[in-house]
Amino acid sequence: MLREFSRKFVNYLAENNYNEEEIEQMEYVFRSTMFEILKILGEVLIFAALGYFKEIVILLLVMITTKPYIGGYHEDTQMKCFMCSILISGGIILLSSQCNFTFIGNIIILIFCIFAIYNQAPIINPSMPLTRNELINKNRVRGLTASIFWSLTSIVISYYSSYFLIITLTIFVNSILMFNKKETSNE
Repeated sequence: MLREFSRKFVNYLAENNYNEEEIEQMEYVFRSTMFEILKILGEVLIFAALGYFKEIVILLLVMITTKPYIGGYHEDTQMKCFMCSILISGGIILLSSQCNFTFIGNIIILIFCIFAIYNQAPIINPSMPLTRNELINKNRVRGLTASIFWSLTSIVISYYSSYFLIITLTIFVNSILMFNKKETSNE
């Protein structure tokens, strides 16, 4: 249904102005954006219904501003992606309510995460590979900058709020998910 709507919508916008390849690209971007918006709304609604509205909003802010630039774990269908997002978000929220880090422990974990992100990001998704070094470097800088910003935010608010754990654990899980693929050798 969403695919049909996006095809019709893009075709309406693109009447007589774009070639077939450009229309395909616009349709893909529009459809992907719509799926992401629906996934985010679905997560917010589910966790808000469970009483975790603030937590999911904080988690999604961190995830949305870092994950696209550092790369990592990807699923091959939107439904699998949604289910994994729910499980990962739920895990982070539950873990943040079950544990606590000291100030120094929080800083050490965040340093490990920044180190991993600095040395690995961006992870290139084989389905949508970045091939231009300029884009790869831009993503590395953006991902690292966003991760450092959120790390500093976590450190600053650790004296005032327990929400720092959600930020730290989201960065931690993002950095772990950068290492989810096994390297295969083509011998």
